[in-house]
Amino acid sequence: MTAPDDPARTSGTGGAARPADDPTPTPEATRPANTAPTDRRAAERPAAQDPAPQKDEIPSSGGKTATTWIALILGAIVLVLLLIFVIQNNVSARFQYFGAEFDLPLGVAMLLAAIAGALVMALVGSVRMIQMGWTIRKLRKQQEKVQRTLR
Repeated sequence: MTAPDDPARTSGTGGAARPADDPTPTPEATRPANTAPTDRRAAERPAAQDPAPQKDEIPSSGGKTATTWIALILGAIVLVLLLIFVIQNNVSARFQYFGAEFDLPLGVAMLLAAIAGALVMALVGSVRMIQMGWTIRKLRKQQEKVQRTLR
């Protein structure tokens, strides 16, 4: 029989007897040597939340005003580029549309075609948004009905 202070029996468990052939490592054996045991209560406490931002702090983004100005500047640049395109492509071209014949500068005709394409795209997008709105309303009504039956 081995003595209670035998290192083979205690193996660093604070005096608790363990069989010598137990392969499970002790918490002390798995912990790095330079760290202290963790306080369980400290780990269970919620982390301290960040304090509310001070009123004197400047926000990182410029906000809606800066976004609006950037959009206006980009829009003005696009308009200048379109104007240059129309001026450079002023060669007259003959067009037929549903039996009507007319002459337009090529740049103007291409600009009108691009505008027509954007309008068609907006129409298709609007129809899809309306469909999604109907679906959302229907799902909200179903959700309210389920909530009423669960009460």
